[in-house]
Amino acid sequence: MTGGQSGHRAEVRPSPDDRCAECSDAVGHEWVSYRQDPGDPQNVVQHLSAVVHTGPVEPRPERPKRTLRDFRHPEDLGVFFHSWCAPGLKLSEKKQKEIAKLLADLLIAEYRKTSERWARIPDLAGIHGDAPRCRAQVTSVEGRRVFMMTRPEWERFRAHEGKLVEIDLERSPAGSLGEAASAIASLTAEYSVHTERIEVWRYHMKNPATPENVHDYLILENLSRHVNVPMFAERASTQDSPKLRKHLREHVFIVKARPDKGRWEAKARALERIVFLST
Repeated sequence: MTGGQSGHRAEVRPSPDDRCAECSDAVGHEWVSYRQDPGDPQNVVQHLSAVVHTGPVEPRPERPKRTLRDFRHPEDLGVFFHSWCAPGLKLSEKKQKEIAKLLADLLIAEYRKTSERWARIPDLAGIHGDAPRCRAQVTSVEGRRVFMMTRPEWERFRAHEGKLVEIDLERSPAGSLGEAASAIASLTAEYSVHTERIEVWRYHMKNPATPENVHDYLILENLSRHVNVPMFAERASTQDSPKLRKHLREHVFIVKARPDKGRWEAKARALERIVFLST
């Protein structure tokens, strides 16, 4: 018995009395159910809930870590599971190869697009003295770098896409509003609240920009409007306040899309020379 298609047909949904077949708690709104494919008895159709959130984004509930087991036939057919409790459905070897090829093709295409974008950047040697300079605070939250700029500084920085820019960096003071706001920004990077993505290359005369040394960053603006500040503040172990909301509203956060491997700590002061491109 192998995995097939996914769906969320209206006739497949739990009743208020249905319990998760794995943990026995009420199913709620986030569920998964497996049904036999009427057109192919050797396939299983996965039905899942489609949850649409309106209003400010909230952090996902913290779930207990659970070791997921494999799907069991036929006892796992026709019952409901929480999405985080659902057993793993083994894909056929053919399907696994198709997915592997698709992912490989996507990676190759993205690599080529990145190379082509950065190949258009002109030679930057000899223009250090003419590079515009911006100011930002920087901190690291669980390995994820977060740069914070005032809105005027961001607008100035944004106007120099594809050109060498110097950034005068200062580490966010411990216990400051900047550190608290950056912690919230780091958490929200896991959600689709960014306004754009950019690639950043730390300029080095002898090491031209390549897909290996440019890094993806997310731009987060007006966070006080887009996220549930009290809930994210609690998750970030800080306190919600009018000052914090004002700080989130008046600053733009440039957050690394993927955490760094290993430990990285921001220096007290530093000067970075970078080039960035929108993606």
